[in-house]
Amino acid sequence: MELLNLKLAFRNVFRNRVRSLITLAAIAFGCISLIIAGGFFEDTFMQMREAYIHGHLGHIQVYKKGYLEKGNTRPFDYMIEHPEKVKELIASVDHVKFITPRISFSGLLSTGENTISILGQGVDPIGEKTIGIIEGASAGVAIEAGENLSSDDMYDVVIGTGLAKAMGSKVGDFIILVSNTVGGALNALDMKVKGVFFTASKEFDDRALRMPITAAQALLRTDGVQTLVVLLDKTEHTDTVKNSLMDLFKNKNLDLELKPWYEMADFYNKTVELYGRQFFVLKLIIAIIVVLSIFNTINMSVWERAREIGTIMALGSKRYEVLKLFLLEGLILGILGGLLGIIVGTGLAYVISFIGIPMPPPPGANINWVAHIRVVPKLLFSSFLIALISSLLSSFYPAFKASRLVIADALRHS
Repeated sequence: MELLNLKLAFRNVFRNRVRSLITLAAIAFGCISLIIAGGFFEDTFMQMREAYIHGHLGHIQVYKKGYLEKGNTRPFDYMIEHPEKVKELIASVDHVKFITPRISFSGLLSTGENTISILGQGVDPIGEKTIGIIEGASAGVAIEAGENLSSDDMYDVVIGTGLAKAMGSKVGDFIILVSNTVGGALNALDMKVKGVFFTASKEFDDRALRMPITAAQALLRTDGVQTLVVLLDKTEHTDTVKNSLMDLFKNKNLDLELKPWYEMADFYNKTVELYGRQFFVLKLIIAIIVVLSIFNTINMSVWERAREIGTIMALGSKRYEVLKLFLLEGLILGILGGLLGIIVGTGLAYVISFIGIPMPPPPGANINWVAHIRVVPKLLFSSFLIALISSLLSSFYPAFKASRLVIADALRHS
């Protein structure tokens, strides 16, 4: 009986082929729109996230306990002593790929004519190069002019594009870097500009200077480091490694604390929230389009088949069976339209991704980028589910109206 109803519902769907094809096209278009728009957002989120992680933050940053609360005012009071031993301990945790040290400090940069305040970073050149690699390509600090730091450098620096313009400095120029030591005295180093870099953050590029960590330690007169930046094999393992490290620090009674990337990427989090709400509005609009399309199709079908409905009810069909028949028709439209939308949408996503979408720099950045349409299984499922639920909802009222027809009135319908 159920198979017979299904065959009858399928035949009724294509009784008026033009109207049904228009309805299927509307459903499929809705799914395609969700897949393309959602895939674009997902790719944007992924590229932005990885740019922040590989260009600035790493997946997890480890500090001496108290640094997160008071490090902004007293950064040199919270230095990690014996960082090599801590690195060995962190490296023993699963999914940890690499660890590199950093020292951050504020200071003054002078060319003799211009002086400007800067944010300095002492880094391990090899470690930073490793962190800046995504799937075999460099996606962190990009060199615009000159060369990046190497392991042999001592008194060389690379500076951000905005800082280079503000100072009027170029590759090969000598500059004077002045900062307070850990003990509070003033110290200065003569440095040579080896390169000019840019990252995904224009704000960082406008103030930042990077130098070998050995030179930074000599400038600050310390053997410690402030931060250990941890790189993982996959971003999805961040929470797992975070919990493992917290347990490890607790069990070893280490005076350390940590912070994952998503607690530091405020701009990224706000962007995801904004785009998420925009995508919700898009889903709502598409759901309304699908509901109205199927409602019109089923309602017209009820009007045209009133005499047929009266006949089958006169032959003994129950009202709930009539209701079920029209709901099945709506369900079939939703399934066929949803599947068609997923197939076409996925194909379009791969074609567009192969070509790429050139994009201008996002707010707060100065790098052009190429967007793609990311095919995400949960997005395909949610698009199909929206088509299915919308189809059932829009079919219910016409189906209910058909099941409540009076047999005599239905048979007299013309």
